Amino acid sequence: MPVSKLKNLVLLVLLLANLALLALLIPDRVNQQRGDDALRQSLCDLYAGQQVQLDPDTVPDTVTIYSLELAEDPAGSAAAAEALLGQSMVQDDATRYQSIYRSDSGQCTISRSGSFRASLEGRPAVRDLAKDAKKTLRAMGFQYLSLSEPQRLRAGFYTLTATQTVLGVPVFSQGLTLTYANDRLVQLEGVFYTGAGTLTRISDQPCISAADALVAFLSARVDLGWVGSAVTGMTQGYVRSETAAAAAVHLTPVWRLETDTGSFDVNGITGEVTAVS
Repeated sequence: MPVSKLKNLVLLVLLLANLALLALLIPDRVNQQRGDDALRQSLCDLYAGQQVQLDPDTVPDTVTIYSLELAEDPAGSAAAAEALLGQSMVQDDATRYQSIYRSDSGQCTISRSGSFRASLEGRPAVRDLAKDAKKTLRAMGFQYLSLSEPQRLRAGFYTLTATQTVLGVPVFSQGLTLTYANDRLVQLEGVFYTGAGTLTRISDQPCISAADALVAFLSARVDLGWVGSAVTGMTQGYVRSETAAAAAVHLTPVWRLETDTGSFDVNGITGEVTAVS
């Protein structure tokens, strides 16, 4: 048999094998989707029985995430500072908790706790603030899902804010805000965990599901004094948790629930519900 026909035969066999696998997977996926839809509807019925509105589309899929510790990453901090200050940057001062970098282009202070501040000089003017902000964040190694639209502070001054993500989910914090004056980037300030690339799982217990978080919230609403009538959104993410060691950064999974009368965090490990201040 000619080689060309053998190749076609092999390709045909592979195609048929893939189709067979697909035929096996599709029913499982359909059944799983039906089960997820039924669970969402059951949650909505449970909430409706307590006179609380919950739309099925409000309940997202659950991502398997764990409690994390962010290791010290001097290289990550230096790379972020160099992206702003240039290769002539020097490290002016450093302790276990904070590093300061300087150059003719400005100064950058990075704290182990995530606090970040940079004051810049001599940056070129840009036409598209959002495009420049995205380019800057990418060069710094700052991972994020979305960037706010430019917000006008006063004549010639605008800010844009991005929230950092770790393993594809947001870290709930004030975010990192970029300030432009007369179309030039002059300041970055907020929270940036430069050690996000050096993660260690510190627990084998995964984050609770969206369904468990909703049940926990409903059970705690009386103790919380919540008098709302609707859950309008929920997002899975991380918050920084307090530790005995000031230099240690621990991230705990949470579900953030948005309601018509405020926001609440459901701890993804313990199920504890707290109001977001």
